Amino acid sequence: MAINQFDLRNKELLSGIQGNILKPHGRHHTANLFISGIDGRQAEVKAWLQSLVEGEDAPIRSCYAQLRSNALWKDKKIDSGTFACIHISKSGYAYLFERADVCANKFEPTYVNGIKEADLNDPEFETWDAGMNDSAHFLLILADAKPERLTRQMTDVQNAIGGFAEVVAVQTGDAIFNKEGAGLEHFGYVDGISQPLFFEDEIDGYRIQNNISPTTPPEDFIFNPAAEIDLVLLKDPFAESENAMGSFLVFRKLEQNVKGFKKAEEDLAKKLGLTGDDAERAGAMLVGRFEDGTPVELSAEAGLINSAVLNNFDYDFKDESKCPYHAHIRKTNPRSDLVNSPIKEDAKKFIMARRGITYGKREADLSDRPTKDVGLLFMSYQKSIAHQFEVIQQRWANNEDFINRKPSNKVGLDLVIGQGERKPLGAYAQVWGQPDTKQPGFEQFVTMKGGGYFFAPSIEFLKNVNPII
Repeated sequence: MAINQFDLRNKELLSGIQGNILKPHGRHHTANLFISGIDGRQAEVKAWLQSLVEGEDAPIRSCYAQLRSNALWKDKKIDSGTFACIHISKSGYAYLFERADVCANKFEPTYVNGIKEADLNDPEFETWDAGMNDSAHFLLILADAKPERLTRQMTDVQNAIGGFAEVVAVQTGDAIFNKEGAGLEHFGYVDGISQPLFFEDEIDGYRIQNNISPTTPPEDFIFNPAAEIDLVLLKDPFAESENAMGSFLVFRKLEQNVKGFKKAEEDLAKKLGLTGDDAERAGAMLVGRFEDGTPVELSAEAGLINSAVLNNFDYDFKDESKCPYHAHIRKTNPRSDLVNSPIKEDAKKFIMARRGITYGKREADLSDRPTKDVGLLFMSYQKSIAHQFEVIQQRWANNEDFINRKPSNKVGLDLVIGQGERKPLGAYAQVWGQPDTKQPGFEQFVTMKGGGYFFAPSIEFLKNVNPII
């Protein structure tokens, strides 16, 4: 059931969790600081963690405080300043409490083992950016509407922890937008459209964006984004109160070869014989949406009303003549398309609350096509890394057989984020809505450059930094 943020009965729950988990922080500039404590200085690190949530001007806000700030901005344009949230790795808990096994039987094994041990077909660890992994003890995310203020906050953090901790890596992010103001990723496609929604006002907005009657209950939507909070929240095992909840965060730095992707996209259109305006459909069949967000399942061309937010649709699970089975959004959010499951809601059990942002600088009109140093900082919150992120990445995106409605025809990898051997398996319709006739290959243009598994602890834990063991 969606949460009414104005109902005071929900205040205690929302005050116990960090912001950004149930609702995005909304800032366009971020700094991700990977921090490790110095041996023997645990007491000072604990005091610093406590300082992050103490006092009216504390940098880390609860979800309830975040919602209040959002309301003040919406109603009175009051800027609440820099937003912050913190996450702890397994290594971080071991450091804080000087026990290597402190997380054993407290968290799921996937988190305890760490991302380096995950079977994700990622590049060798030696090729990752230095320090940008879950060997770091903490991941502090700072976000602000003003880049100059964000820079000052980064300096303040580094000064505050000097002597007892060090910043081992920094990765900044800056959102990019199209001319309609919709957020993009560097390949040029509107991003972040399909998200789980936890609040009533978000569901109301979804109705308006998708032209759904105010009297239609969410369970009768073609696609229902309403989610229960236990999709992303779990009890903080190191805190006592019922409302002390946290969430697992997955961080992945995904570098995009824009020049290579756009050239391959153009070549694909030529191989399929798509010309003129129809050439754009080649990219739409790779992603599942046109660049403006229009779902290729609904239209053979871009330009639908509310394209950047349009999401109330489903796939014809017996057919891929409009949206291929291997299209990125169909692979990672199959809706009712799950193999051996005709129940539409089943796929929703695996989705995550994504909080990513682009990184790297380009020209304002995105006319330049870099081959490196730009990409996406993928971040997601979930209740279980094993049963959400890893299912989507490993069993869906990386699996050439997944979502296969034709036993004799392999589907292929997700051609955007799938990791593995690229084979010409995915089928493409030369004419929208008519049976597929060609299976051209497509290369890999996204490289994982660093990542980690972290936990966003409860406000109660941060106030006490005292484990319940």
